[in-house]
Amino acid sequence: MATFVFVSGAFHGGWCYDKIRPALESAGHNVLTPTLTGVGENAHLASLGVINLDTHIADIVALFRWHDLQDVILCGHSYGGMVITGVADQLADRITTLVYLDAALPKDGDSQFSLLPVVIAPFVANASEDGSLVKPLQAAQFGCAEEHHAWVDSKLTPHPIACFIQSIRLTGAYRSIAKRLLVYNTKDIGMPTPMPGWYEAERLTPGNHVYALDGGHDLMIDSATELAEILLEHA
Repeated sequence: MATFVFVSGAFHGGWCYDKIRPALESAGHNVLTPTLTGVGENAHLASLGVINLDTHIADIVALFRWHDLQDVILCGHSYGGMVITGVADQLADRITTLVYLDAALPKDGDSQFSLLPVVIAPFVANASEDGSLVKPLQAAQFGCAEEHHAWVDSKLTPHPIACFIQSIRLTGAYRSIAKRLLVYNTKDIGMPTPMPGWYEAERLTPGNHVYALDGGHDLMIDSATELAEILLEHA
């Protein structure tokens, strides 16, 4: 039995993995889908103080430690790539595989905004009055299939803007994790992203496995079946 830990991207919560969970659990695997501080069912915590990338890395590090997790397949979607890389840098000995789902691939000193400058303008334009939160984009802007729009839009919540501004600090320990799955979407969502280029450039690196799926940015929703098959193959 493998243990999967899924980290959501901006505006999302653990709910976004509901469509992939059944296939993994029915195969006997343990699936954890925590929601980060200040979003999803934890949105009420957004008013309690500054929430940034360090907060979210600490969320997942605490999950590992309180649940005594070992031999984990750690998956991050979109902004979640920043989070899982930070976690892996602290807990590399507890992780067997890193999975990036159309996600950021940060190096030391990078931020979500520096890696994805294309999102700066729309995110800033959707900032709250006090500038602390970014109002969620709509499901259509993530390229979600129309059948999922109502469900996704009902769940998306504002996201703390400091998470996108803060630079990540990495020692390089995360590089000791031998296996990475890099999964990107091939659907035109109307916003150019660098993930296809990033991931294909990594294809020949030992330990990397690169996949392209015909879905929107939310691959765990639009391409849940295909993504589950990939994860089960590597579990």
